[in-house]
Amino acid sequence: MKSTNTNHNPESQDSLFLPSFCDIRMVFAVVVIAELLAFVLVLAGQARDPWSELGLTSLFVQWIALSSAGVLCLARPLLGRVSNTAAALTSYLLLLLTTAVISEIGYRVGPSTQTLFSNEHAGFLFRNLGISAILSALVLRYLYVQHQWRQQIQAEAQARVQALQARIRPHFLFNSMNSIAALTRSDAERAELAV
Repeated sequence: MKSTNTNHNPESQDSLFLPSFCDIRMVFAVVVIAELLAFVLVLAGQARDPWSELGLTSLFVQWIALSSAGVLCLARPLLGRVSNTAAALTSYLLLLLTTAVISEIGYRVGPSTQTLFSNEHAGFLFRNLGISAILSALVLRYLYVQHQWRQQIQAEAQARVQALQARIRPHFLFNSMNSIAALTRSDAERAELAV
């Protein structure tokens, strides 16, 4: 019974639109995207010292991004058991929850983060949740569309193989029948063996 569960999980996880966030390439992509987001946030703001703000913003965004990737990595076996719609909704809520928790921790770490981001606790949380909501929705939608595209390519390739096999089968049957017909006239025993 244990072997059937392990055989079932990879199949269900292959149908999951989320990639494995445990994979080192995916973690690298998360780090790069989070760093680009930190650059955009610093460029969008008006900082007196952009380098120190970039450092703190980068640390904060990386903390959220890597924690989110870790949560999705741990949740992948559970998400593989549900439909893609339920997995998308659950992933979205997990990403927002992770952002809220890390934002709360980041706000309470010290006065430097409070003065850097904003003095208002609620404003800080809502700003981070808003950014996370938009980015999470975009990334999850991108991953879903990419998964659908991959499935469509696999289905088209399988349809082509089946069409090719359907073309080959009548020719094989025709050639076999011709061989048997030719053997019937010359060697009846070999014809019977061929049938």
